[in-house]
Amino acid sequence: MKLQASIFSNSGRLLCRSLSDRPFTFLAGNRSKCKRRDIAGQLSNARGKSTFTLAETQADEIYDQAQANAASFDKKYNLKDHAKFTVPNSVRTLAIVTASLEEAMKNGSYELKSVPNHIPRPPYARTGAVPQPPHHNIINGEYSLNSLRNSARLARDVLDIACNSAKAGMTTNELDQIVHDAIISKGAYPSPLNYAGFPKSVCSSINEVICHGIPDERPMKRGDLASFDVSCFLDGFHGDNCGSIIVGDETMFDLETIDEIEFLSAKEEHLFISGQRLIQAAQEALDAAIATCKDGSCLSDIGGAISSVSDAYGYSSVEKYRGHGVGEHFHCPPFVKHFRNDDYLELKEGMVFTIEPMLTEARQDCFEWDSDGWTVATKDGGRSAQFEHMVAITKDGAEILTLPTPVDEM
Repeated sequence: MKLQASIFSNSGRLLCRSLSDRPFTFLAGNRSKCKRRDIAGQLSNARGKSTFTLAETQADEIYDQAQANAASFDKKYNLKDHAKFTVPNSVRTLAIVTASLEEAMKNGSYELKSVPNHIPRPPYARTGAVPQPPHHNIINGEYSLNSLRNSARLARDVLDIACNSAKAGMTTNELDQIVHDAIISKGAYPSPLNYAGFPKSVCSSINEVICHGIPDERPMKRGDLASFDVSCFLDGFHGDNCGSIIVGDETMFDLETIDEIEFLSAKEEHLFISGQRLIQAAQEALDAAIATCKDGSCLSDIGGAISSVSDAYGYSSVEKYRGHGVGEHFHCPPFVKHFRNDDYLELKEGMVFTIEPMLTEARQDCFEWDSDGWTVATKDGGRSAQFEHMVAITKDGAEILTLPTPVDEM
Protein backbone atom coordinates (compact mmCIF):
# COMPACT_ATOMS: atom_id res chain seq x y z
CA MET A 1 0.00 0.00 0.00
CA LYS A 2 1.37 3.41 -0.91
CA LEU A 3 1.22 6.86 0.59
CA GLN A 4 0.87 10.36 -0.81
CA ALA A 5 3.81 11.52 1.23
CA SER A 6 5.35 14.56 2.75
CA ILE A 7 9.14 14.35 2.93
CA PHE A 8 10.86 14.44 6.31
CA SER A 9 14.43 15.49 7.01
CA ASN A 10 16.98 12.90 7.98
CA SER A 11 20.69 12.13 8.58
CA GLY A 12 23.12 12.03 11.57
CA ARG A 13 22.92 9.18 14.14
CA LEU A 14 21.00 8.80 17.38
CA LEU A 15 20.76 5.45 19.18
CA CYS A 16 17.21 4.78 20.39
CA ARG A 17 14.90 2.01 21.51
CA SER A 18 11.36 1.21 20.49
CA LEU A 19 8.47 0.96 22.93
CA SER A 20 9.01 -2.79 22.96
CA ASP A 21 12.69 -2.23 23.89
CA ARG A 22 13.96 -3.48 20.54
CA PRO A 23 17.18 -1.68 19.55
CA PHE A 24 17.34 0.19 16.30
CA THR A 25 18.96 3.39 15.05
CA PHE A 26 17.37 6.68 14.01
CA LEU A 27 18.86 8.93 11.36
CA ALA A 28 18.09 12.47 12.47
CA GLY A 29 19.02 16.08 11.75
CA ASN A 30 20.04 17.71 8.48
CA ARG A 31 19.70 15.84 5.22
CA SER A 32 22.71 13.64 4.38
CA LYS A 33 23.66 13.76 0.70
CA CYS A 34 25.04 10.68 -0.97
CA LYS A 35 28.69 10.77 -1.94
CA ARG A 36 27.85 10.10 -5.59
CA ARG A 37 25.95 13.36 -6.00
CA ASP A 38 28.87 14.90 -7.89
CA ILE A 39 28.51 12.36 -10.72
CA ALA A 40 24.74 12.78 -10.99
CA GLY A 41 24.26 15.71 -13.35
CA GLN A 42 21.93 17.11 -15.95
CA LEU A 43 20.68 14.43 -18.32
CA SER A 44 18.46 15.03 -21.32
CA ASN A 45 16.20 12.00 -21.57
CA ALA A 46 14.42 10.58 -24.60
CA ARG A 47 11.53 13.04 -24.20
CA GLY A 48 13.73 16.12 -24.12
CA LYS A 49 13.41 16.82 -20.38
CA SER A 50 16.41 17.92 -18.35
CA THR A 51 16.68 16.96 -14.69
CA PHE A 52 18.91 15.44 -12.02
CA THR A 53 18.99 11.67 -12.30
CA LEU A 54 21.32 8.68 -12.37
CA ALA A 55 24.82 8.95 -13.71
CA GLU A 56 24.34 9.32 -17.46
CA THR A 57 25.97 6.05 -18.47
CA GLN A 58 23.89 4.01 -16.01
CA ALA A 59 20.65 5.72 -17.03
CA ASP A 60 21.45 5.14 -20.71
CA GLU A 61 22.14 1.45 -20.06
CA ILE A 62 18.80 1.01 -18.30
CA TYR A 63 16.96 2.88 -21.05
CA ASP A 64 18.66 0.96 -23.87
CA GLN A 65 17.96 -2.42 -22.26
CA ALA A 66 14.31 -1.53 -21.63
CA GLN A 67 13.92 -0.22 -25.17
CA ALA A 68 15.34 -3.47 -26.53
CA ASN A 69 12.97 -5.50 -24.36
CA ALA A 70 10.01 -3.41 -25.51
CA ALA A 71 10.99 -3.79 -29.16
CA SER A 72 11.40 -7.54 -28.73
CA PHE A 73 7.94 -7.80 -27.16
CA ASP A 74 6.35 -5.72 -29.92
CA LYS A 75 7.97 -7.80 -32.65
CA LYS A 76 7.03 -11.11 -31.06
CA TYR A 77 3.39 -10.15 -30.57
CA ASN A 78 3.05 -7.79 -33.56
CA LEU A 79 2.19 -4.72 -31.49
CA LYS A 80 2.97 -1.91 -33.90
CA ASP A 81 0.73 0.67 -32.26
CA HIS A 82 1.48 -0.13 -28.63
CA ALA A 83 2.12 3.48 -27.56
CA LYS A 84 -0.90 5.03 -29.27
CA PHE A 85 -3.47 5.28 -26.52
CA THR A 86 -6.59 7.12 -27.67
CA VAL A 87 -8.48 9.15 -25.09
CA PRO A 88 -12.26 8.62 -25.45
CA ASN A 89 -14.01 11.46 -27.31
CA SER A 90 -16.75 11.76 -24.69
CA VAL A 91 -16.34 12.08 -20.94
CA ARG A 92 -15.35 8.64 -19.71
CA THR A 93 -17.94 6.83 -17.63
CA LEU A 94 -15.95 5.24 -14.85
CA ALA A 95 -16.64 1.57 -14.18
CA ILE A 96 -18.47 2.21 -10.95
CA VAL A 97 -22.01 1.07 -10.18
CA THR A 98 -23.78 2.75 -7.28
CA ALA A 99 -25.93 -0.30 -6.61
CA SER A 100 -22.84 -2.48 -6.33
CA LEU A 101 -21.34 -0.17 -3.75
CA GLU A 102 -24.55 -0.06 -1.76
CA GLU A 103 -24.63 -3.86 -1.60
CA ALA A 104 -21.23 -3.80 0.09
CA MET A 105 -22.31 -1.20 2.64
CA LYS A 106 -24.74 -1.15 5.56
CA ASN A 107 -26.39 2.05 6.78
CA GLY A 108 -24.24 4.12 4.45
CA SER A 109 -20.91 2.76 5.69
CA TYR A 110 -18.84 -0.35 5.13
CA GLU A 111 -19.01 -3.16 7.64
CA LEU A 112 -15.49 -4.07 8.73
CA LYS A 113 -14.63 -7.75 8.71
CA SER A 114 -14.04 -9.33 12.09
CA VAL A 115 -10.60 -10.39 13.28
CA PRO A 116 -10.23 -12.96 16.11
CA ASN A 117 -9.46 -11.34 19.45
CA HIS A 118 -6.23 -13.30 19.95
CA ILE A 119 -4.59 -11.72 16.88
CA PRO A 120 -2.39 -8.70 17.73
CA ARG A 121 -3.56 -5.50 16.06
CA PRO A 122 -1.77 -2.35 14.90
CA PRO A 123 -2.64 0.81 16.88
CA TYR A 124 -5.15 2.10 14.32
CA ALA A 125 -7.17 -1.13 14.04
CA ARG A 126 -10.02 -0.21 16.40
CA THR A 127 -10.39 3.54 15.79
CA GLY A 128 -8.90 4.15 12.35
CA ALA A 129 -6.65 6.85 13.81
CA VAL A 130 -3.10 6.41 12.48
CA PRO A 131 -0.32 7.39 14.91
CA GLN A 132 2.21 9.95 13.71
CA PRO A 133 5.23 8.07 12.32
CA PRO A 134 8.75 9.08 13.35
CA HIS A 135 10.27 11.95 11.37
CA HIS A 136 13.41 9.90 10.92
CA ASN A 137 14.74 7.02 8.87
CA ILE A 138 15.04 3.86 10.94
CA ILE A 139 18.08 1.62 10.67
CA ASN A 140 16.91 -1.89 11.56
CA GLY A 141 18.93 -4.35 13.61
CA GLU A 142 18.90 -8.11 13.08
CA TYR A 143 15.87 -8.67 15.34
CA SER A 144 13.75 -6.19 13.39
CA LEU A 145 15.03 -7.48 10.05
CA ASN A 146 14.08 -11.06 10.93
CA SER A 147 10.61 -9.91 11.98
CA LEU A 148 10.24 -7.94 8.75
CA ARG A 149 11.32 -10.98 6.74
CA ASN A 150 8.51 -12.99 8.34
CA SER A 151 5.80 -10.39 7.75
CA ALA A 152 7.02 -9.73 4.20
CA ARG A 153 7.07 -13.45 3.35
CA LEU A 154 3.49 -13.85 4.58
CA ALA A 155 2.38 -10.81 2.58
CA ARG A 156 3.93 -12.33 -0.55
CA ASP A 157 2.38 -15.74 0.05
CA VAL A 158 -1.07 -14.15 0.35
CA LEU A 159 -0.47 -11.98 -2.74
CA ASP A 160 0.23 -15.17 -4.68
CA ILE A 161 -3.03 -16.63 -3.34
CA ALA A 162 -4.91 -13.53 -4.50
CA CYS A 163 -3.40 -13.52 -7.99
CA ASN A 164 -3.98 -17.25 -8.48
CA SER A 165 -7.57 -17.02 -7.18
CA ALA A 166 -8.71 -14.11 -9.35
CA LYS A 167 -10.86 -15.09 -12.32
CA ALA A 168 -13.62 -13.75 -14.51
CA GLY A 169 -16.95 -13.64 -12.69
CA MET A 170 -15.43 -13.35 -9.21
CA THR A 171 -16.15 -10.11 -7.38
CA THR A 172 -13.37 -8.20 -5.70
CA ASN A 173 -15.36 -8.56 -2.47
CA GLU A 174 -15.00 -12.33 -2.79
CA LEU A 175 -11.27 -11.88 -3.35
CA ASP A 176 -11.11 -9.62 -0.30
CA GLN A 177 -12.62 -12.43 1.77
CA ILE A 178 -10.00 -14.88 0.46
CA VAL A 179 -7.19 -12.49 1.38
CA HIS A 180 -8.70 -11.72 4.79
CA ASP A 181 -9.10 -15.39 5.68
CA ALA A 182 -5.59 -16.28 4.48
CA ILE A 183 -3.99 -13.57 6.63
CA ILE A 184 -5.88 -14.22 9.86
CA SER A 185 -5.33 -17.98 9.46
CA LYS A 186 -1.63 -17.25 10.04
CA GLY A 187 -2.29 -15.20 13.16
CA ALA A 188 -1.74 -11.88 11.37
CA TYR A 189 -3.86 -8.77 10.86
CA PRO A 190 -4.62 -7.37 7.36
CA SER A 191 -2.82 -4.01 7.48
CA PRO A 192 -5.21 -2.02 5.24
CA LEU A 193 -8.26 -2.86 7.39
CA ASN A 194 -9.38 0.40 9.07
CA TYR A 195 -6.10 2.14 8.26
CA ALA A 196 -7.33 5.76 8.29
CA GLY A 197 -10.77 4.21 7.81
CA PHE A 198 -9.99 2.04 4.78
CA PRO A 199 -12.84 -0.51 4.89
CA LYS A 200 -11.31 -3.66 3.39
CA SER A 201 -8.42 -6.10 3.82
CA VAL A 202 -6.89 -5.66 0.35
CA CYS A 203 -6.68 -2.90 -2.26
CA SER A 204 -8.04 -4.11 -5.61
CA SER A 205 -7.38 -1.72 -8.50
CA ILE A 206 -8.89 -2.62 -11.86
CA ASN A 207 -7.96 -1.20 -15.28
CA GLU A 208 -7.91 2.63 -15.01
CA VAL A 209 -7.74 2.48 -11.21
CA ILE A 210 -4.14 3.16 -10.16
CA CYS A 211 -4.29 2.37 -6.45
CA HIS A 212 -6.43 2.19 -3.28
CA GLY A 213 -9.37 0.53 -5.03
CA ILE A 214 -12.00 -0.69 -2.56
CA PRO A 215 -13.32 -4.23 -3.19
CA ASP A 216 -17.02 -4.31 -4.09
CA GLU A 217 -19.71 -6.44 -5.73
CA ARG A 218 -18.69 -5.87 -9.34
CA PRO A 219 -17.41 -9.08 -10.95
CA MET A 220 -14.03 -9.01 -12.63
CA LYS A 221 -14.11 -9.51 -16.38
CA ARG A 222 -11.96 -11.50 -18.76
CA GLY A 223 -9.11 -9.23 -19.87
CA ASP A 224 -9.25 -6.87 -16.88
CA LEU A 225 -5.87 -5.58 -15.72
CA ALA A 226 -6.03 -6.10 -11.95
CA SER A 227 -3.57 -4.95 -9.30
CA PHE A 228 -3.76 -6.39 -5.78
CA ASP A 229 -1.97 -4.65 -2.90
CA VAL A 230 -1.62 -7.12 -0.01
CA SER A 231 -0.26 -6.12 3.40
CA CYS A 232 -0.23 -7.75 6.82
CA PHE A 233 0.78 -7.03 10.42
CA LEU A 234 2.59 -9.97 12.03
CA ASP A 235 4.32 -9.98 15.41
CA GLY A 236 4.44 -6.18 15.51
CA PHE A 237 5.78 -5.57 11.98
CA HIS A 238 4.09 -4.85 8.64
CA GLY A 239 4.69 -6.64 5.34
CA ASP A 240 3.60 -4.94 2.10
CA ASN A 241 3.64 -5.88 -1.60
CA CYS A 242 1.63 -5.60 -4.80
CA GLY A 243 1.34 -7.29 -8.18
CA SER A 244 -0.65 -6.97 -11.40
CA ILE A 245 -2.25 -9.62 -13.61
CA ILE A 246 -4.57 -9.98 -16.59
CA VAL A 247 -7.75 -11.74 -15.47
CA GLY A 248 -8.58 -14.94 -17.34
CA ASP A 249 -11.53 -17.33 -17.32
CA GLU A 250 -10.18 -19.68 -14.65
CA THR A 251 -6.88 -18.12 -13.60
CA MET A 252 -4.55 -15.28 -14.59
CA PHE A 253 -3.59 -14.83 -18.25
CA ASP A 254 -0.15 -16.19 -19.12
CA LEU A 255 1.69 -15.33 -22.33
CA GLU A 256 3.33 -18.77 -22.26
CA THR A 257 -0.06 -20.36 -22.93
CA ILE A 258 -1.33 -17.74 -25.39
CA ASP A 259 -1.58 -20.30 -28.20
CA GLU A 260 -4.12 -22.25 -26.15
CA ILE A 261 -6.44 -19.26 -25.67
CA GLU A 262 -9.42 -18.74 -27.96
CA PHE A 263 -9.83 -14.97 -28.23
CA LEU A 264 -13.27 -13.67 -29.11
CA SER A 265 -11.83 -11.05 -31.47
CA ALA A 266 -8.62 -9.37 -32.59
CA LYS A 267 -9.57 -6.46 -30.32
CA GLU A 268 -9.73 -8.75 -27.29
CA GLU A 269 -6.38 -10.32 -28.18
CA HIS A 270 -4.82 -6.86 -28.41
CA LEU A 271 -6.36 -5.94 -25.04
CA PHE A 272 -4.76 -8.97 -23.40
CA ILE A 273 -1.34 -8.57 -25.00
CA SER A 274 -1.06 -4.79 -24.64
CA GLY A 275 -2.04 -5.16 -20.98
CA GLN A 276 0.67 -7.77 -20.52
CA ARG A 277 3.16 -5.36 -22.10
CA LEU A 278 2.28 -2.70 -19.52
CA ILE A 279 2.67 -5.30 -16.76
CA GLN A 280 6.09 -6.32 -18.11
CA ALA A 281 7.21 -2.68 -18.09
CA ALA A 282 6.07 -2.14 -14.48
CA GLN A 283 7.89 -5.28 -13.35
CA GLU A 284 11.02 -4.26 -15.25
CA ALA A 285 10.89 -0.77 -13.73
CA LEU A 286 10.79 -2.27 -10.24
CA ASP A 287 13.69 -4.62 -10.99
CA ALA A 288 15.80 -1.78 -12.42
CA ALA A 289 15.08 0.38 -9.38
CA ILE A 290 16.07 -2.34 -6.91
CA ALA A 291 19.31 -2.92 -8.82
CA THR A 292 20.42 0.65 -8.00
CA CYS A 293 20.06 0.14 -4.23
CA LYS A 294 22.93 -0.46 -1.83
CA ASP A 295 24.60 1.17 1.13
CA GLY A 296 25.87 4.58 0.01
CA SER A 297 23.71 4.92 -3.11
CA CYS A 298 21.27 7.79 -3.66
CA LEU A 299 17.53 7.56 -3.07
CA SER A 300 17.07 9.53 -6.30
CA ASP A 301 18.61 6.68 -8.33
CA ILE A 302 15.41 4.70 -7.78
CA GLY A 303 13.23 7.26 -9.54
CA GLY A 304 15.80 7.72 -12.30
CA ALA A 305 15.80 4.01 -13.08
CA ILE A 306 12.00 3.81 -13.11
CA SER A 307 11.72 6.82 -15.44
CA SER A 308 14.29 5.33 -17.81
CA VAL A 309 12.20 2.16 -18.14
CA SER A 310 8.83 3.91 -18.45
CA ASP A 311 10.25 6.27 -21.10
CA ALA A 312 11.68 3.37 -23.09
CA TYR A 313 8.32 1.61 -23.18
CA GLY A 314 6.38 4.79 -23.96
CA TYR A 315 4.48 4.88 -20.66
CA SER A 316 4.21 7.32 -17.75
CA SER A 317 5.13 6.81 -14.09
CA VAL A 318 2.65 8.17 -11.54
CA GLU A 319 4.29 10.92 -9.47
CA LYS A 320 1.64 11.59 -6.82
CA TYR A 321 2.03 8.37 -4.82
CA ARG A 322 5.23 7.12 -3.25
CA GLY A 323 6.96 4.12 -1.78
CA HIS A 324 7.66 4.32 1.94
CA GLY A 325 9.57 3.01 4.89
CA VAL A 326 7.86 0.10 6.61
CA GLY A 327 8.30 -1.64 9.94
CA GLU A 328 6.41 -1.19 13.19
CA HIS A 329 4.71 1.69 11.33
CA PHE A 330 2.84 0.89 8.12
CA HIS A 331 4.15 4.08 6.46
CA CYS A 332 7.20 6.02 7.60
CA PRO A 333 10.32 7.66 6.10
CA PRO A 334 12.02 7.41 3.72
CA PHE A 335 9.40 8.22 1.07
CA VAL A 336 10.39 6.98 -2.37
CA LYS A 337 9.67 8.94 -5.54
CA HIS A 338 9.06 6.87 -8.68
CA PHE A 339 10.24 9.56 -11.10
CA ARG A 340 13.39 11.61 -11.77
CA ASN A 341 14.14 13.81 -8.77
CA ASP A 342 16.92 15.43 -6.76
CA ASP A 343 16.28 13.70 -3.42
CA TYR A 344 19.91 12.79 -2.71
CA LEU A 345 19.38 11.01 0.58
CA GLU A 346 22.19 8.49 1.14
CA LEU A 347 20.86 4.97 1.64
CA LYS A 348 22.19 3.17 4.71
CA GLU A 349 22.53 -0.52 5.50
CA GLY A 350 19.50 -1.61 7.55
CA MET A 351 16.95 0.71 5.93
CA VAL A 352 13.76 -1.07 4.85
CA PHE A 353 11.27 0.49 2.45
CA THR A 354 8.94 -0.29 -0.43
CA ILE A 355 9.49 0.50 -4.09
CA GLU A 356 6.18 0.39 -5.95
CA PRO A 357 6.13 2.01 -9.42
CA MET A 358 2.72 2.63 -10.96
CA LEU A 359 2.90 2.88 -14.77
CA THR A 360 0.06 4.15 -16.97
CA GLU A 361 -0.66 3.71 -20.67
CA ALA A 362 -0.84 7.42 -21.43
CA ARG A 363 -0.70 10.39 -19.05
CA GLN A 364 -0.02 9.90 -15.35
CA ASP A 365 -2.60 12.54 -14.29
CA CYS A 366 -5.00 11.06 -11.75
CA PHE A 367 -7.86 11.91 -9.41
CA GLU A 368 -9.64 10.43 -6.41
CA TRP A 369 -13.21 9.19 -6.69
CA ASP A 370 -15.66 11.34 -4.70
CA SER A 371 -17.87 8.29 -4.19
CA ASP A 372 -15.52 6.57 -1.73
CA GLY A 373 -12.68 9.00 -0.96
CA TRP A 374 -10.02 6.36 -1.67
CA THR A 375 -10.00 5.04 -5.23
CA VAL A 376 -7.42 6.76 -7.47
CA ALA A 377 -7.92 6.56 -11.25
CA THR A 378 -6.29 7.96 -14.38
CA LYS A 379 -8.01 11.03 -15.77
CA ASP A 380 -7.83 9.81 -19.37
CA GLY A 381 -9.03 6.27 -18.67
CA GLY A 382 -5.70 4.62 -19.48
CA ARG A 383 -4.92 1.39 -17.67
CA SER A 384 -2.35 1.17 -14.89
CA ALA A 385 -0.05 -1.61 -13.67
CA GLN A 386 1.96 -1.79 -10.46
CA PHE A 387 4.51 -4.01 -8.75
CA GLU A 388 5.83 -3.53 -5.24
CA HIS A 389 8.61 -5.11 -3.21
CA MET A 390 9.92 -4.51 0.29
CA VAL A 391 13.70 -4.15 0.21
CA ALA A 392 16.33 -4.06 2.95
CA ILE A 393 19.49 -2.12 2.13
CA THR A 394 22.67 -4.16 2.55
CA LYS A 395 26.35 -3.31 2.18
CA ASP A 396 26.54 -4.68 -1.35
CA GLY A 397 22.97 -4.31 -2.63
CA ALA A 398 19.39 -4.88 -1.52
CA GLU A 399 17.68 -7.91 -0.02
CA ILE A 400 14.20 -8.35 -1.49
CA LEU A 401 12.03 -9.36 1.46
CA THR A 402 8.85 -10.09 -0.52
CA LEU A 403 10.09 -12.90 -2.74
CA PRO A 404 7.91 -16.03 -3.16
CA THR A 405 8.35 -18.88 -0.71
CA PRO A 406 10.63 -21.52 -2.33
CA VAL A 407 8.75 -24.66 -3.31
CA ASP A 408 10.83 -26.84 -0.99
CA GLU A 409 9.78 -24.67 1.98
CA MET A 410 6.04 -24.82 1.32
